[in-house]
Amino acid sequence: MLPRHRRTARRPPGGLLPALVALTVPVALAACSAAAPNGPAGAPADARSGVTGVVVRWPVCPVEGAPEGRDCHGKPAEATVRVRERSSDREVAAVRTGPDGRFRVPLRPGVYEVRAQAPGTGHCKPVGVTVRPDAYTEITVRCDTGLR
Repeated sequence: MLPRHRRTARRPPGGLLPALVALTVPVALAACSAAAPNGPAGAPADARSGVTGVVVRWPVCPVEGAPEGRDCHGKPAEATVRVRERSSDREVAAVRTGPDGRFRVPLRPGVYEVRAQAPGTGHCKPVGVTVRPDAYTEITVRCDTGLR
């Protein structure tokens, strides 16, 4: 019969555990305080208000001489969308659209300006928007293609 060895848990050298705790706790607290728990403009992640919309390249057909029945409406554009609070002129959100040009940003009720930047376009016209409680406001941001 083989002798039984008793296993014991290894303990760190004296003072090591308190030192690890002393280093870990401040780092964890700093990470928590740096995070924005309420999302853009202080809106909770499950916000019931905000702005949703689409960014389009426009126009996509010559303005003069466009034949009837030709689809000359704006085409969706991938873009970066930035939202600024009007009262403070502070940026409160920045999101990327999908390939379909669509975006959704949860926001507290208030007045905002939405701007977009789409590659291959000149200027995207800023859109002023008022967000009301318990509702998403739908907008369209048009980015000028330069086509005339």
